[in-house]
Amino acid sequence: MRIAVIDSSCLINFAHLDLAFTLSAFFHLIYVPRYVHQEVNRKSRFRYKLKKLYRTRLYRRCRAADEVRVKWLTDQLDLGEAEALTQAKERKAAYFIGDEKDARRIGELMGIRPVGTARLLARLHLDGLADEPRRLVDKLRNDLDFRISGDVIEDAIARSRETI
Repeated sequence: MRIAVIDSSCLINFAHLDLAFTLSAFFHLIYVPRYVHQEVNRKSRFRYKLKKLYRTRLYRRCRAADEVRVKWLTDQLDLGEAEALTQAKERKAAYFIGDEKDARRIGELMGIRPVGTARLLARLHLDGLADEPRRLVDKLRNDLDFRISGDVIEDAIARSRETI
């Protein structure tokens, strides 16, 4: 079973693009940490969309048991990312869906494979499940002030043939 834990920015991005359900092409289960859930509701008012996602059973709410690890990680990351990485270890999730560079680096050090918005969009496009990734990133930039460099987008597109 392919399990991932998602950070708030990626959850917001995929929900905004109406592509949150398409992540089932790569994952059987995606955990949404408590602080990520709260942040998504607070920032984007996605309460309705979140309830709909939870009903699919692809997404499942969870909460970290190891609050000490969460606290330790908040010295370097925000609370949502810290809980997501802690959850990934506790739930034996192989993947961390997140865009923040430090969280991805720390995740890799913890043995968790990071994958971000651009890479997932590029792969979804390659599989015929999403529009062209540059166009989708432009939509995120315009609508949500999504920040990503052109180099990161081009790298994601170049790596889209790699298995997620």
